Amino acid sequence: MRIALVYHPRMARARLVKVALLARVLQARGHITSHHDSMAFDALRDAPHADLICVCGGDGTAQLVIAQQADPAALPPLAIYPTGTINLLARELGYPADPVQFAARLEQAGAALPVPLAAINGRAFLCCSSVGADAHAVAALSENLKARIGRLAYVAAMARVLLRWRRHPIEVEHDAGSFTAEAIFILRGRFYAGPWTLDHAASLAEDHMRVVALPTARRRDVARLALHALLGGKRPAAHWHLVATRRLSLRGTEAVAVQIDGDHAGTTPLDIAMTGQAVRFA
Repeated sequence: MRIALVYHPRMARARLVKVALLARVLQARGHITSHHDSMAFDALRDAPHADLICVCGGDGTAQLVIAQQADPAALPPLAIYPTGTINLLARELGYPADPVQFAARLEQAGAALPVPLAAINGRAFLCCSSVGADAHAVAALSENLKARIGRLAYVAAMARVLLRWRRHPIEVEHDAGSFTAEAIFILRGRFYAGPWTLDHAASLAEDHMRVVALPTARRRDVARLALHALLGGKRPAAHWHLVATRRLSLRGTEAVAVQIDGDHAGTTPLDIAMTGQAVRFA
């Protein structure tokens, strides 16, 4: 296969070493590899003959690569080699971190899995988004600290947010009605923030989003949600809003922080919808 390896050339040295090792493994197995900068990658221009595009990074890198394509649905099959901090997408799709096992996975016969795309204010997202609560922590995240200590940087950011806790009501409209909430979690996949689950019904293969929303987002409410996730996501509180929808509109009197696939993505208001397009994962 002709495989385009797409990654951030200025990511941590240890992660670049992993990409180089993957490239050597693929080449030893007879594949032809090329290397591309994820920050400016255009598949049609840079890898028009690729049989597979392999994103080497985390969820934010995969989201960026897909979002900057003129026609994501026209992409060849994709894969994601997990070298990011959280790697939800790789976890959802079962991509191993071992380069030999990863290469063997790519060589398995079988149809690629279509993954319908959603967009927030026109920007594609893959796994999850949230408004309020942990999104404030993502907004406060130090990228330098994240590069040094990985996911523990999110813990440090949340500790700072807990000292200055912010709550704002958000009006949410969806396919079947509306409600008011202070923390909203928009899910395309089963995992959230690691090996934890907020809603078992969420699936990348479905052409809708799952929404978990907290009417109030006091510290104890968010702690209850965290416990729910740690215990497997099987017992949501009766007063939470749980919906499946193809579109969402979020409005409020205050601008509230938003995260998309683990990266800060501005503030409300938001319009979120399934796009009718899909990408394929090998």
